[in-house]
Formats: sequence, C-alpha cells, structure tokens
Amino acid sequence: MKWDAFTIIQQMLILMTIVGQTWVSFKVILATAGNERYVRLMSFSTGLLIFLLCRPLHVTFADMMVRMHQQDSLLWMVMMGGVMPVLVGILVSEGTVLALKTRQPIPIRFMLIVAAFTLSQAAYTNFIALTTRITTLDRAFIPNICYAIAVGMWMTWRYRDEPVSLKRHPH
Repeated sequence: MKWDAFTIIQQMLILMTIVGQTWVSFKVILATAGNERYVRLMSFSTGLLIFLLCRPLHVTFADMMVRMHQQDSLLWMVMMGGVMPVLVGILVSEGTVLALKTRQPIPIRFMLIVAAFTLSQAAYTNFIALTTRITTLDRAFIPNICYAIAVGMWMTWRYRDEPVSLKRHPH
C-alpha cells in the first residue's frame, strides 16, 4: 500500500471521527452519577459486545468493504461503499441529536449502544483497510470517509445547544 500526504490526511480525519465519537460518548457517560453512570457505561459496553458478536459472523462494515472490492459492479460499490455508510452516519447523527434533545435516559442509553457499535465498526474497517491488500488505501477508506462526512455534516446542520438563559442570578 502506498502512503502519500493525501492518504495520511484521510487517515488522520478518519481517526479524529472515531476518537470524537468516543470522546462524546464518554462525556455523556460521565455527565451523570451513581446508577445512571453505571447503566450508561454498560450500554456503551453492550455496543462493543454487539460488534464483537458480528465479527465472527462476518457481518461487519469491513466484511462488506472486502466483498465490495471483490465485485465488478460499480453500482454495488457505490451502494455499499458510499450510500450505506452515509445513511448510517445520518441515522446515528440524527439519533444522537434527538436523544440529547429529549434528555431522557433510555434514548441516550440506546444511542450509547449505537455509538459504541458504529465507532468499533469504523475502527475495524480502518484496521482491515490498512492490513489487507484488496485495493489501494484511498479506495479502501471510502466507506469510513463517507460515514465521517455524513456524521460531520448532519451534526453541523442539526445539533443545537440549549440557549443559555440571559437572566442573571441574584448574588
């Protein structure tokens, strides 16, 4: 596999997305205390366990990426390498926005499961892209790049912090 400046930048941005998802997840976990913190941590761990279950069954994004690059169909490559990761990124981002907006524990816990699952999928896809020689690195990174773009764009357009109250508290 050939590394050039562009491939290194791609890799850094993909890793930033994975680390960013992990950081946000842990901020959400640590924002609580007591039993809720434990339950949120278990939710995140459940997402990782679901991924570990998918690996031996060969139902990971990495497995789809390998199959995608073995196909000769351009349509299949576009659907599995581009459209599907974009749709997953949009769904994960929208679910996160809605869960954070509701401030209810169940949607937040569910999104922690999803976040752990998708970030482990992206990390594993990245690992497979780096360790197999099915195609060039820039093509192997396409699913993760599409996912990262979708997450970044959707969160940019949809996420809004709660407005800070302009009232002053009496001293």
